[in-house]
Amino acid sequence: MDMPQFKETRAGENVEHDNLKTPDWLLFARAWKTALRRYKLWGATWLFVLLLSFVPALVTGAAFDDMVGDRYPTSDAARDLHSSMAAPSVGLSAVFRQDFAGPLAQLETTQAALVAGLGLIALLFGAFAAGGWLQVIFEQPHRQTLRRFGFGGARYFGRFLRIMVMVALAIAFHRWLFFGDPWKHVVLGGILEVPEYDWGSLETLESERQVVHLAWIQNGLFAISFVKVMAWAIYTRTRMALRDSRSAIGAGFASGFMMLRHPIQTLRPLALLLIVELLVVAVFLGWWQGTVEDRFLADANGWHVAAMFGIGQIAAIWRQITRGAYYHAAGRVSQSLVRPTERHPNPWEETIGGPGGPQYPVVDDGYHVAV
Repeated sequence: MDMPQFKETRAGENVEHDNLKTPDWLLFARAWKTALRRYKLWGATWLFVLLLSFVPALVTGAAFDDMVGDRYPTSDAARDLHSSMAAPSVGLSAVFRQDFAGPLAQLETTQAALVAGLGLIALLFGAFAAGGWLQVIFEQPHRQTLRRFGFGGARYFGRFLRIMVMVALAIAFHRWLFFGDPWKHVVLGGILEVPEYDWGSLETLESERQVVHLAWIQNGLFAISFVKVMAWAIYTRTRMALRDSRSAIGAGFASGFMMLRHPIQTLRPLALLLIVELLVVAVFLGWWQGTVEDRFLADANGWHVAAMFGIGQIAAIWRQITRGAYYHAAGRVSQSLVRPTERHPNPWEETIGGPGGPQYPVVDDGYHVAV
């Protein structure tokens, strides 16, 4: 039996999908608002990531509890251990590091293995969540949204894994482009005329400031390329879900060409969402976290720990909501730019069914039942 395609109906009429022919600059705000309303979806994804983070946290807590015990005053130990998370050589005294060199080395090895394994799980879950968001965005169900989210995640998981591999290759290519031989030969050797023997230290440049500015340009170009690759991946996944296609390479080329033809329409909503995310998470929540940390170092207590944990979870929740907003915006832009053809019709049209319930696409050979 063919897998279902949906479009929600209400009282026999199609529900509008905020599908403007030319999405305006406020699309990013509508996308974020729509994603915020899907609290079951971002709540479930946030909870999954939170449970993953508990594993290394519990391992670290148990290890330091065994090492610290009753040997240090509680507040002093809390301040030192909090600092050690970012800079172990600074936060932990030399005596402590010498006394517990073995357990610390074992903890570092264990954490490295845990973070690698959990990072892979998080990446795989990201591919699953992308399919779930796109299923709900195009279907627009009013009930059983978590069920539809899970269905979409499973439906597109294999296809989005192929896109993940393509993204990894694209990022590796740009890293080689800006940090490998092309940068060294073209920029250092060609434009700046730095001798080959000095490509590592850059001591022959006129000043240290020039070295710093060159590093800023290098890292900035790579950051811009990284953001563009991520945007391309979002549109590639969206196109595959919109047309129910299976060719990741074909969808990737088509999405890249669409972004080249319509750079403002495709990149504007994603860029605005990214700017808002950086302002909220990096600027506002970062400032708030720093303020609480300063108070914690001055007077360590449990309330400060709870506040730092809460701020971190607000940032994580905001990130999950923004992920849904990215796909909502990409879906609306794709619906306005990707026109259906006889070979690739719009699978999200011509359905019948009750509001919030199963939908049945009408095709030439009969009905395809939605499960």
